[in-house]
Amino acid sequence: MHNDISNLDLLLLCEEKKENLHMRMDGTLVGCLSDECAEDLRHRIGDAVHTRDSSGTRSDERSYYNGILRVLRRRLREVEKHLQKEASVIQEAENKSSRRAIRESSRMMKLAGIL
Repeated sequence: MHNDISNLDLLLLCEEKKENLHMRMDGTLVGCLSDECAEDLRHRIGDAVHTRDSSGTRSDERSYYNGILRVLRRRLREVEKHLQKEASVIQEAENKSSRRAIRESSRMMKLAGIL
């Protein structure tokens, strides 16, 4: 089992060398700051928590998984922060466009003599 995690570490290191791509657990590549990446990180965290919790309480294996979890959770926070910023920018743009549409329709109504 310890060998599998070493492979995970290797994949994560290789992944960082790729241009903004994240390798999911199924081997597909997605954007590093995408919803799919966040979902994959959540699955990895769940798997690591399960494995950590099944190990002894004061073992080196448990410490190792705690380190892995720290890194995965940090990466997940970065992705979620980016996604929140992206969502707020989109929401702001939608609000501006709807306000503009209301102003334009009001202007058209005034020109038509309705208002």
